[in-house]
Amino acid sequence: MRFSEILAARQILAAAFFGFAALLGGNLLHAEEVFQQEDHCLAYRTEKTMFFFVDVEVVGKTCELTARVEKTGEQVRFEVSFPIRSLDSGNGFRDGDVAEILAGEAHPEFRFVSASLTLEQVRKMLKQGATELPGVLEFAGQPHPVGFPIELSRQSGAWVVTGKLVTSFTELGLELPTVAGGVVADAQDYLELLVHLRFDQVRGLEELQVVEETQ
Repeated sequence: MRFSEILAARQILAAAFFGFAALLGGNLLHAEEVFQQEDHCLAYRTEKTMFFFVDVEVVGKTCELTARVEKTGEQVRFEVSFPIRSLDSGNGFRDGDVAEILAGEAHPEFRFVSASLTLEQVRKMLKQGATELPGVLEFAGQPHPVGFPIELSRQSGAWVVTGKLVTSFTELGLELPTVAGGVVADAQDYLELLVHLRFDQVRGLEELQVVEETQ
């Protein structure tokens, strides 16, 4: 056996070992475990097939985000961004792969920018409690228009935004990540983007005074 073949075999065995370790370690986070009540965070969730037949849920999360409101005249828009390198799934190798897939070195930030809204539209959203917020996801130097389903509610006296966008890697123009060419792990073409944001940590929101008007 040539040296290159031996090296490839060792890499596959190492990946298999870490794959089994992940299974035994219980890297299975359910929806209710992604966020805590006080979190001001974002996350992604997907599934991968281990060794062709075992489905494992993968969650990557970051709380190193910036959320703000920009006001121009009577129009406002919401912007949320975070450093791609801050995503933490509990596996450094996987986090490095995610950063590479998102071109994190050339474009270090992941950003969502909403469409412009009137103050009256914002008030209506708060009263309804649920809506689909149109906007653009920006990463890897490319814009991706989306409609992000969100819910607005009061938790322990504070307004909180929760939301889940169901999409896929291919829909966002992303390559499906694999381990050892798919022999050890192969990601399914399914992706959720999750948010749990606190109004009291959104810059510029207090100045709008729309929150107080709906209390």
